[in-house]
Amino acid sequence: MKAARRIPAIAAILLLCACSHPEQEGVQSMVSDLLSKIDSSGFYIARREARLAEKRSALAWIPSGSRELYDAYINLAEDYSKFISDSAIVYCDKAARAALDFGDEQLYYKALLLKAGRLFNTGYSVAGLSILDSIPRERLDQDNLVRYLNNLKGLYHSTYLDLASKPELRSQFVTLYEHYRDTVLSLIPPDSFLSLRENERICAREGDFEKALEYNGKRLSTLSPGSANRAGVLYDRYIIYHHYMGNPVGDHIELLLESSIYDVVTANQDIASLKYVEDYLKSIGAVENAKKISDYYYETIVRHGSRSRLLSVTSLSMDINDQYSSRLARQNREIKFGLLLIVLLSVMLTGILIQQLRSRNKILRLNKDLERSGKTANRYVLGFFQLYSSYITRLLALRAKINTNTRKGNTKYVLDLTDPSKDITNDELKQMYHNFDSAFLDIFPNFVQDFNSLLRPECRIELKPTELLNMDLRIFAIIKLGITDSAKISELLHCSIKTVYNKRSGINSKLLVPKDSFAEELAKL
Repeated sequence: MKAARRIPAIAAILLLCACSHPEQEGVQSMVSDLLSKIDSSGFYIARREARLAEKRSALAWIPSGSRELYDAYINLAEDYSKFISDSAIVYCDKAARAALDFGDEQLYYKALLLKAGRLFNTGYSVAGLSILDSIPRERLDQDNLVRYLNNLKGLYHSTYLDLASKPELRSQFVTLYEHYRDTVLSLIPPDSFLSLRENERICAREGDFEKALEYNGKRLSTLSPGSANRAGVLYDRYIIYHHYMGNPVGDHIELLLESSIYDVVTANQDIASLKYVEDYLKSIGAVENAKKISDYYYETIVRHGSRSRLLSVTSLSMDINDQYSSRLARQNREIKFGLLLIVLLSVMLTGILIQQLRSRNKILRLNKDLERSGKTANRYVLGFFQLYSSYITRLLALRAKINTNTRKGNTKYVLDLTDPSKDITNDELKQMYHNFDSAFLDIFPNFVQDFNSLLRPECRIELKPTELLNMDLRIFAIIKLGITDSAKISELLHCSIKTVYNKRSGINSKLLVPKDSFAEELAKL
């Protein structure tokens, strides 16, 4: 009976697991997809760089001092704003100069205000304020006035976030932020993207989460599925659930993962979502994947050049509590230390790999040398055997001639054939020299060039087309083989000792290297 009563309970548990499993599988699939995209991030970054390079190249065809050139500069500044902040600032400056060239004051102010916005966004508030101070507010049209006020709103927003530990000072900046925010809202259409975003924040802070999500949904509905801004809206939606509503980090994590995937694929380097993804992965014990996310996140911060994000990775649009900021700072230090260890290990592994490659190459060279030596040895053994065989054949032929002519009584022919006063060695010497030259150059193919490098340029040896070596080179070839005695050399070459002495002395007088080191240099050839 007890077993029977347990069956419905077990069935309920299995049903609950079965119902929750697909959702968990979906999150795991998105995590795997994000990690795969990060592995391919080099491709996405290169693709974005190629598109930017194409736009930069197109600038050469646009007339200078034209509105078209101004628009191209502004377009590049916007493209770089979430990729490399310094480049975005450069193109804002170029756009400002272009506006001055064709005398449009409002376009000039627009470029300056975009530059100020970039400076505020990356933590260079003093430089941004100096730009705003240089602009006469009363001369701005409504669009530029909105940009001007929006920059101040963003500045005071980031400032009061940084003053979470000083509530009395923080409240002053909150008041300034709300003043500029409300002023901006009064100047823009209520259905504009910026208005929807600010109203979403207001509702979230006031606890009207349903209305905040409704505003967020309207923002999403205005964007196409492939829009670069979609990642930011999804991130803001997650922040409503997690930060304002106080839900756990894993709640609605699919919004954060989708946002991160958009950012990686579009090579956006101004990313806030990855830090929450890292926290989620740590919370479920996926430490290695969290480290991978953290490493990529740090790389994006460095590439983008955001000083403010390096110091504190608060979101671009939502308030994050002080506890999270402190934990983030600690984790950033750990990331830097981990990166240092990775660099050191990489250096060590590189050294080991280089050593292994050197050993492998050395073994391959030795194997090739052994193989070549074996082939050479076989060739010379066969050549030696053939040479001696030919001499035996010639001796047999000579003996047969002598025997035949002796029997016939042709003693005069025999005496002529064996007369020591007649030189029959010339052809034999030529054959011997040719065999020696061929064998030596087979072993030392660069000997002539290398030997000439030891002589002064004007004294270098030039061989005839029919020569492999001449007598000078032949003498020093024998010396290289280890026979240095002139008498022995003359005996081997069948020439006089005086000839050997003269040849050696002549070469010594033509040396480019010191005479004392000549023997050592010759041995190295």
